[in-house]
Amino acid sequence: GDAENEYLSDGITDELIIALSKVEGLNVASRTSVFALKGLREDVRSLGARLNVSAVLEGTLRRAGNRLRITVQLTGVADGRTLWSERYDRELADVFAIQDEIARTIVTTLRATLLGDLGDAPPVRYTANLRAYHLYLKGRYWWNRRTQAGIAEAIKYFEQAIAEDPEYALAYTGLADSYALQVDYRGAPVQEGMERAKGLARKSITLDDSLAEAHTSLGWV
Repeated sequence: GDAENEYLSDGITDELIIALSKVEGLNVASRTSVFALKGLREDVRSLGARLNVSAVLEGTLRRAGNRLRITVQLTGVADGRTLWSERYDRELADVFAIQDEIARTIVTTLRATLLGDLGDAPPVRYTANLRAYHLYLKGRYWWNRRTQAGIAEAIKYFEQAIAEDPEYALAYTGLADSYALQVDYRGAPVQEGMERAKGLARKSITLDDSLAEAHTSLGWV
């Protein structure tokens, strides 16, 4: 409920979707489908049926200074039974480790309850710089607003993330996507905006050829 930290809860949701979607044998609902249901106060069985999934992960995040409290709960859709729940009280600097721990625990729980044959949850790391990571999440938060003002904010945050970590390939994809989307809102000349976007997408691919977002950004251009 805290607008100041909504970017962080949205970002952790994104990171968990990415991490779990890499697990062999596990199908994860897309970001678009999940965020369409954000904030709905409905029974988990109803939400699960909409997403056509067998389990739903819910959570809350509270932040006080550099302290985080994250509560998570994994629920089976068929009977509404809690499969696993946990509360994490950690320092903000531990956010990467928390995400990895949640993903690993979800896979272990699903193996024991619903899905026996699953691969492991690989750690997802694109930067070790915590400030760059938060700036990137803020950029994506504003980019997802899909407004001209939001895109301008996103560009600012992505540029700051790159300044913090010039090797942060994911931040270049965010900046590329922002310049490409800015063209749609008549916020920049078409040729200029697309040339910028193309250059940034190619820079991201140079930094990390395995990054799907980098190839997506170039494909968009």
